[in-house]
Formats: sequence, C-alpha cells, structure tokens
Amino acid sequence: MKINWKIKLGIILLLLSIALYIFAYFNFHEPDKVLFYIVIDLAFMPLDVLLVVIIVEGVINKKEKEAISEKMDMFLSVFFSEVGTEILSRFSKQDINVDKICDIVDNLNNWSDKEFKIFLNNFKKSDYTFSLQFKGEKREKFFIELRQFLIEKRVFLINLLENPNLMEKDDFSTLLLGIFHLDEELEKRDFKTNIPESDYEHVINDVDRVYSSLIYEWITYLHYLKLHYPYMFSYAIRTNPFDEKANIYITE
Repeated sequence: MKINWKIKLGIILLLLSIALYIFAYFNFHEPDKVLFYIVIDLAFMPLDVLLVVIIVEGVINKKEKEAISEKMDMFLSVFFSEVGTEILSRFSKQDINVDKICDIVDNLNNWSDKEFKIFLNNFKKSDYTFSLQFKGEKREKFFIELRQFLIEKRVFLINLLENPNLMEKDDFSTLLLGIFHLDEELEKRDFKTNIPESDYEHVINDVDRVYSSLIYEWITYLHYLKLHYPYMFSYAIRTNPFDEKANIYITE
C-alpha cells in the first residue's frame, strides 16, 4: 500500500523535531529549559490550529469557491451562446403564457441587484407552466426540429456535464439533466406516427421542466453579466429570446 506523501512528510518532520529536542537535552545540559520550551510549543499548538486550519484554510477555500464559481459563470455564457438562448427562443414562440414572462423581463435593463434577487427567489416558488399553442402538423414539426437541434448539440452538452466543477451549481446541473432527459424522450419517438395526446402531454411536461429551469438560469446569468460584464449584458438584452422586437442593432 502506497503511503500518502503528506503522511511521509509528517513522519519526517516529527522525527526531526524529536531529534532536535534530544540534541538540545543532551548537549546544553539544561533539561528544565528544554522541557519548558516543549510545553510552550505545545501550548501554542491550539492557536496554530486555529490560525492555519480554521482561518487561513477558510480564506483559501473561499477563494477557491469564488474561482470555481467564476469558471461556472463562464460555462453559463458558453451554454447560452451555443444552446440555451436558442432553446428559450423556440419555447417562448410557442408558449401561450409567454406574456407573463415578457411583462416581467421587459425592464431587465433597469433592474437593481435587489430586484434580480427578489425575482429569482420568487420564481423558484412559482408554478409557471409551459403551454403549446398549436396542434397537428405544426406540433410535430416543432418536436422534430427540437429533437434534431438537441442531437446536434449533444456532444457539446456532454462535455459540459463532464466538468467536475458542475457540482458547485446544483440548479445548472439539474437543468442539464433535464435537457438530456428531454433529448432521450424525443429521440425514442416517431412524431410522424399517430402519437396519443396523453403521450404528448408527457413530453410537454418534460419541456416545461426544462423551460422553467432555463428561465431561472437565464435571469441568473443576466444578473452576473450586469454585475461583471456590462457589454455582454447589453448584447444579451438586445437578443432577448422573449422579445419579438429584440434588435441586435444599437439605435440610441
């Protein structure tokens, strides 16, 4: 069994300390002083633990978490650029209830930090549901095109899912799993056949799960951009998937 290098180093340092104390004990012939300093050193050990383990390590862990969070926010940016915004656009165009979201996000550009946090907190508790506004061939076409899009982006999504830092973002990892589940459900169905309405309802429930998570993550992402990257926030607002009048061109 291989011994961890930290254990080896600990043993070496302990033996070195014992050797130095023995050297001092027998060479300076002042055992009282040697014992006194041993006791003093032992008395400082709890303080060392307090400073090093609790305080210093706490600061280091906080910095590491901030660095991981920064990386995950970058992954969010790539995700929405490649997949997220397109899916939101597809869903919102077919959503009867989309006006509810449009009214909420209409003034995103002027939201304060507090308003973002209030929305995100309230949205998690809401019962917002996705509702398709078409039937027949248009509905089939929607699901077939969505299936093809997800198949094309599958490798990209798998690469995201393999990132070890994903565990730091529970909501985002849940979103990715929801997208993969929807991808599997769509891939196994032949929408050109006569699919029962009950089965369509099942698929729409899967869409709803992804849609709600996407809206939450999109607002979270915009909040991050507004705080750290205003120029990227401006682009995200100009390509708002909920705004049919959204225009990439800057007119003011």
